[in-house]
Amino acid sequence: EGFNNYRVYIMIRILLTFFIILAPEISSAPSNQGKTINTWVYYEFLRIEEKEAQKRFAEVEEDYLELIYESTWSSRSFDHAVILKRYGFFLIRQDRAEEGLEFIEWALRKRALEDRDVHNLQYVVGQINASLGNYELALDKLMKWYEVGQARNYDLTPKGIALIGICHAQLEEYKEGLKYITIAIDKANIFIKSWYELKFALHYRLDDFDGALSTSQDLVANFPRDKKYLEQMGAMYNELDFDIQSLSSLEFGLTQRVLEKERDYLLLSNFFMFKDVPIEAAKVLDEGLRNGIIERNEDNLESLANALIGSREYIKAADILSEASKLSSNPDLPYRLGQIELNLSRWAKAVESFKLAEKYGWDDEEGQIDYFIGICFIELQEYDDAVSYLSKAAEAGKEDSVAPWLEYIQYLKDTAG
Repeated sequence: EGFNNYRVYIMIRILLTFFIILAPEISSAPSNQGKTINTWVYYEFLRIEEKEAQKRFAEVEEDYLELIYESTWSSRSFDHAVILKRYGFFLIRQDRAEEGLEFIEWALRKRALEDRDVHNLQYVVGQINASLGNYELALDKLMKWYEVGQARNYDLTPKGIALIGICHAQLEEYKEGLKYITIAIDKANIFIKSWYELKFALHYRLDDFDGALSTSQDLVANFPRDKKYLEQMGAMYNELDFDIQSLSSLEFGLTQRVLEKERDYLLLSNFFMFKDVPIEAAKVLDEGLRNGIIERNEDNLESLANALIGSREYIKAADILSEASKLSSNPDLPYRLGQIELNLSRWAKAVESFKLAEKYGWDDEEGQIDYFIGICFIELQEYDDAVSYLSKAAEAGKEDSVAPWLEYIQYLKDTAG
């Protein structure tokens, strides 16, 4: 199967637009250490900051403009450059990025700021241009920021490097885009899903299916229940004709009990789930958990429960979900457990699970938990409690579903010996 080029192209466009909106965390560059502003300028800044804190923005703008235009400044004035920079950031905070950009660039043209400050401002100018869709201008600034940072050992944030990759991708320079998004991923100390999504799309756009497969495996390992990533991984297996041979080494390693990494177990189990063989997925996860290679956390236990449910091993699935519910305050876990207990006719356990889901804040459908608990109390022959919960469900909008049960309870009471 796989994705056609047009679909991947659209996927990149949507992803990049979304990422660039989120990317700029625009804040003032660090203050210069070697130069200091004049005392009177310092006190002007204090006065402006107080007005800004009070949201007197019109006065703030008036004060900045007076400082910028109504004083006599030399062509290399450090004070003037700092004023221009600060006013530029003020405009950006007011969602006036294009106007702010003009004053930051003016500050740079004065050549009065220190090197590290200039370096940070190049990054800001690159961010703003990228957010405005000026990708060539953004790249010009960002590449200067990157090259100077490397040469002088300045901090280069992974987010800035990722933005270089994004700009290249937007300009359909996919090879360069892949280079820089990969560097950003390698430098980041956390897993950033959107970067891996872009990396996958770029590998695919370059017909690098091995790279796309490896990236899709990373996504599946970190988001094992996301169907989109499973489909991408499966598409790459098929693209590479891996349908039979893809996981033979992992399966062999499992039978020989030599698999050492949690990631290998998760990939193998997810592939089995993708191929609709949940019983094998459950075996893989159970083996990894028993060997202590797979961490016994909420996500991994829920994955095992899903595999067991798919294998119709409902009692085992209930036990695993019960354990997972104790490790997390995620309300979906006890809610799903309650549904399984309900189907197993274990009414008291179902009530306990639904109440825990309610305690954790489950609110996907108003009145649903009360409705289920009411039915459980009918089966437990605790009719007063059943009426109480069913009445609450009715008040929440489930009158049609509740009415037959209330009639049934009344019938049971009327015919009780």
